[in-house]
Amino acid sequence: MRTVQAKDTVDQIEASSLSIGYPGHSPVLSGIDQQWHGPGIHLIIGENGSGKSTLIRTLAGLQPPLDGAVLWNTEDASKIAVPKKIRQMAFVESLPPRQSELTVDEALALNQKDEQNRELWLEKFGLEAQRFKSICDLSDGLAQRVMLVRAILQDTPWILMDEPTAFLDVKSRQVMWSNLSKLIDKGCHIMVASHDYHLLEGNFRLQSVTAIREKRLYALNPQGSFADWNSNI
Repeated sequence: MRTVQAKDTVDQIEASSLSIGYPGHSPVLSGIDQQWHGPGIHLIIGENGSGKSTLIRTLAGLQPPLDGAVLWNTEDASKIAVPKKIRQMAFVESLPPRQSELTVDEALALNQKDEQNRELWLEKFGLEAQRFKSICDLSDGLAQRVMLVRAILQDTPWILMDEPTAFLDVKSRQVMWSNLSKLIDKGCHIMVASHDYHLLEGNFRLQSVTAIREKRLYALNPQGSFADWNSNI
């Protein structure tokens, strides 16, 4: 059972006068003032190199801003202790780990000690046969599915994902969104930066769509069409 309604749950992520990028280089994006709040799917779209990955990593507290602040509720994310961060935010990288010698079950046990719960989510993502295999021996698609399960088992109010479907086949993408949608119905917040968002058209759980174009953010209609969204990037 998820516990996303804890008293100190982060309900909102806010960018306040935020500039993001890498020290010694021009900002990738600057002057960002935007809020993402409410359970549901928060989609970030943009062309290659537009800054999607940098933005979502900064909002997740994994990359320090060049200027301004990322606020989780009203708290500066850069000043939040790591134990509290991992209770509030799970993150799925665009590339699954390829060097880990851990088995799938060992990797999941780091986030979830309950063996029965691990088995449940392995079954939901069709990973039962991979349970005792080393992660480094899995295909990229299978490894990415393991990372999705691991993020879910972290049991956090927010799950942030950077291009999570890059290595997934069509069926796996559908399974991913089906399982994440059930978490949203229980109060979870999902933020995803992706090129592959046609499956989200018409999804009533889509809370916001943010487009990056010419180094600026644009809030789009989450009830809009795939074609409408594409025309704004």
